[in-house]
Amino acid sequence: MNMNEKILATATSLFETRGIQASGVDTIIAEAGIAKATLYKHFPSKNLLITAYLRDKSNKFYAWLNSRLATKKADSIDILITLCELVEQWISTPEFHGLPFHIAAVEFPDPEHPINQYSSVLAVELQGYLSKIAATAGAKDPEAIGQQLTMLFEGAALVERISPGSGAANRAKNAAITLIKASI
Repeated sequence: MNMNEKILATATSLFETRGIQASGVDTIIAEAGIAKATLYKHFPSKNLLITAYLRDKSNKFYAWLNSRLATKKADSIDILITLCELVEQWISTPEFHGLPFHIAAVEFPDPEHPINQYSSVLAVELQGYLSKIAATAGAKDPEAIGQQLTMLFEGAALVERISPGSGAANRAKNAAITLIKASI
């Protein structure tokens, strides 16, 4: 593990267990066992570290989804149904701590703050990802389906974070599949 990865892994653990704002630079440095200069050499500001954390979490999520969707026929409803099942599975895992870009947006509520703005970019990216899959699958209005799936999945993620095991992920999956069948 290189130094960037070590710092990011430490920050990720702290952000997910204590919160982003509550995990100060000094705590990250102490937990990583590094000097302050080392942290700032790799991440010149805490905002850049937070942005790297958010990007890393998104990249890992998309890589996980893409690896599981790769075996599905892209131009059929099957890929969307599998997508729904995968999102339910992901949200239902004990390791799920909520959507990082939601948490970041809540912790940095000022719309002018760079972390809030980057969280918005990631939200739009998620909707675009879902719309692209819907378009490939043959949805009549892929942007609408992408937005509807985003709302269902983000809502389920929030409910499951607040009330783990509530069944919200399963209900969102079932609602999403109903929407998908009506749109293809």
